[in-house]
Amino acid sequence: MYMFLPFLTAFIGLVLVWFEKRLAGLVMLAITLGILMFWFRIHATDHLNISL
Repeated sequence: MYMFLPFLTAFIGLVLVWFEKRLAGLVMLAITLGILMFWFRIHATDHLNISL
């Protein structure tokens, strides 16, 4: 449903790095990875019925 969110945060991070805001780009990378890990945990345990 909200799968565009990690792509959006990754794109914002890319734009920040392009404009030489390296620390802000790393923060956006961390946010993107956090979103992906959270969603993988939810979807892997609920929708795929995999016990992690």
